Amino acid sequence: MTAHLARRQSVVRGEAPWWLLPAMEDNLWEPVAELRALGRTGASVKVARDFTVTTLNNWGLDELICDARLVVSELVSNAVRHAGEPTRLRLLHRASHVVCAVFDPEDRPPVVTEADHLAESGRGLWLVESLSRSWGWRLQEGRGKLVWAAFTAPLALGRGRTSA
Repeated sequence: MTAHLARRQSVVRGEAPWWLLPAMEDNLWEPVAELRALGRTGASVKVARDFTVTTLNNWGLDELICDARLVVSELVSNAVRHAGEPTRLRLLHRASHVVCAVFDPEDRPPVVTEADHLAESGRGLWLVESLSRSWGWRLQEGRGKLVWAAFTAPLALGRGRTSA
């Protein structure tokens, strides 16, 4: 198995929504939906998945549920496995973007691995990359890191609530 660090600190694939990175710099972004204290067990992954499904349903973004649910599962699973526990999950919907962001207390960046074809793990970040429009991570200066994935939101005309 070969591992390498993500090459760029803030964006690994694609471009981040224009409002995401500057807002993360100063932690000024307002969560639209947030789940705190997820815990250290596999149950936290289910809680995060269910939260994602409910939130996207409420926003009228049913088309994103399958991909976002899998991406959130991978991000939370990685936080549990490598950082001890995720501290919170935020879901944001602004204009044509939905962002899933997982905070954890570990200052080490995510590691993209090339798993052997018989390996049972090591493909999570490849799934995140395949399913999202863009993804990346940002260190939070001694407070851990944020790993995020962005999706293009379909128009939800007359359904659900979104923020501007």
